[in-house]
Amino acid sequence: MADTVADKLDFAELAPIKRAPLLAAGLGLLAGGFEAVKLSATLKLSMTFTQGLALALSSVVLNGALAFGLGIVSGIAVQLTTGRWLPYRRHAMSMAVTAWLLGVWFLLPVAFDIYAQGRQPASVAFAMAPFGIAGVIWFNALFWLKREYVEGSPRLGWWFYSIAGGLLLSLVSSAWLSQRNLSQISAIETDPDVLIVTIDTLRRDHLSAYGEDPFGAGVPVQTPVFDRLAEEGILYTNAITPMPETLPAHSAMFTGLHPVRSKVLSNGHTLSRGHTTLAELLAEEGYATGAFVSSFAVDSRTGIDQGFQVFDDDFFPWVRGFTEIRVASVGTKVLMRVADPTDFPFLLERVAPVTIQRALDWMSLNDDRPAMAWVHLFEPHSPYEPHGLPGFEDNGTLENPSVDHRYILSNEATFTYTDEVRGQLRRLYAEEVAYTDMMLGELVDAVRAMPAQRPLMLIVTADHGEMLGEHGIEMNHHGIYDEAIQVPLLIVPIRFSEMKRVVDDQVRLMDITATVLKQLRLDAPENTESGELVKFAELPHQRGYNSLLMGRKTASLAEGTQFGYRARNQDGGGNIKYIWTPDSGDELLFNLFDDPREQDNIVATQPAAAQVIREQVQAEVGDLAQYGVNAEVDASTEAALRALGYVE
Repeated sequence: MADTVADKLDFAELAPIKRAPLLAAGLGLLAGGFEAVKLSATLKLSMTFTQGLALALSSVVLNGALAFGLGIVSGIAVQLTTGRWLPYRRHAMSMAVTAWLLGVWFLLPVAFDIYAQGRQPASVAFAMAPFGIAGVIWFNALFWLKREYVEGSPRLGWWFYSIAGGLLLSLVSSAWLSQRNLSQISAIETDPDVLIVTIDTLRRDHLSAYGEDPFGAGVPVQTPVFDRLAEEGILYTNAITPMPETLPAHSAMFTGLHPVRSKVLSNGHTLSRGHTTLAELLAEEGYATGAFVSSFAVDSRTGIDQGFQVFDDDFFPWVRGFTEIRVASVGTKVLMRVADPTDFPFLLERVAPVTIQRALDWMSLNDDRPAMAWVHLFEPHSPYEPHGLPGFEDNGTLENPSVDHRYILSNEATFTYTDEVRGQLRRLYAEEVAYTDMMLGELVDAVRAMPAQRPLMLIVTADHGEMLGEHGIEMNHHGIYDEAIQVPLLIVPIRFSEMKRVVDDQVRLMDITATVLKQLRLDAPENTESGELVKFAELPHQRGYNSLLMGRKTASLAEGTQFGYRARNQDGGGNIKYIWTPDSGDELLFNLFDDPREQDNIVATQPAAAQVIREQVQAEVGDLAQYGVNAEVDASTEAALRALGYVE
């Protein structure tokens, strides 16, 4: 017995540098458990108990490893500064220092965020909280370690309690995450479901439902699923996006506001919580609301998640929600800065089958009440990759594509596009479109086969198109030419007359909000500029919506913005298009009825028309024309956007 006690005392008398990391790791296990509980309360992911447990245990392990490293630091500091202290006091101090470091790690970023919101007293409280945590740990550790030192209590007692605590917190968080009820009210069970599918970077002219190839892309694509859905509903041949950039376009779609009004003017901006989204309005009516996105450009950091009870932007392929753990999140940002993001596509995007399955799983779990689901598919967006579809064998395989678009994006600043490469990339893009059409069919068929059998309102559209070499713009969607701003749009409404199935009037993405609300017999917000679209099929002689346009001049974030206007001529002779570049003062004016490819600038022969439209544009954009619209983004975000082809 004496030998056992002596062994324990020897352990208690270890130098801080040797024992501090072990004691600190226990603190990390508990911190990881508490972070798991926090994640279970804040994550907008639909997860099973097993998936939640995997996430919680990952948090426990990662934070234990982090604390072990912090324990080395605290052990060195304590050993150098407390040489005359009794061993138990030195160990207690090392734990207090580690607790302070963990508190700083978790709470200081919160303090900065709160300070940025103008809540200074609250930010100071969060900044000072690590000292309080360190004090609590100091007094408790001092009591326990002194007892160990005097009485020879079990050396593994701390490890037992910290591991048990971490596991218990993991189980609690997993149960909470898998069972929580995200809404206290429910819509009437027979109310319609709403499914909105947005296909990123989908050119209208690549869908066979639109017939001829108006832009001369020369790449015929058969899209039988889209064609079939268009026959069931209303096909809009002249739908446009107000801005050909992913986040601004989606923000316009879900708020009913032009980006100039919402202030979401690039992928680096954030949608303000002061704006009301379609998802918020339907959630207030008792709808289950879920979003399933496939790209970093519309993840939850952008604010586009507001109103969605479930927002699945989890791209990590092995542990659901892994990158929401703070250690993993910071590690990912560092990786994006120091390495080539194109080597880690699984952190930036995910394939359609995964996104679709997540959406179907969630809809099945919520089939007891009406739901609004947004499914965002990313395949047509760069980098273009082959899928092995019949008719596209010349595109090669994923392992050996005809041209490596990821390599081109990594070296775009020095890469020279040739006609051969441009043609290969167009073929790859066409295959991406055909593959996405096939995935769309699997999604819609599965939703329609669900047992609830409610009426379904279906909307399929795109956030913007893509430039495939036209106007000197290579495989990107900056600028505001029609190849980038004209998008496909089909709506299969709940109820409408059989009067008209194809609408040629100009409509806008931001009109989707009012259209959904009207179909559900709900009122649109008073401040919206969204218009209802089904009326164009029901009533003849409707007049389309004019629209302000905007877009980045080049793929560089530093290059400035173009503005424009797309409107119907007063004589009804077709659409006219105006483009203005404030930096240079250049103006373009096109009669799209005679010149759909925007080759003949008529501004010199129509100066009066140009002046009228210029004044309209300047009145709407205000100071944006003078000061620009690009957001400042951190280096890791810019690297991620560059890897996806958004910026050079």
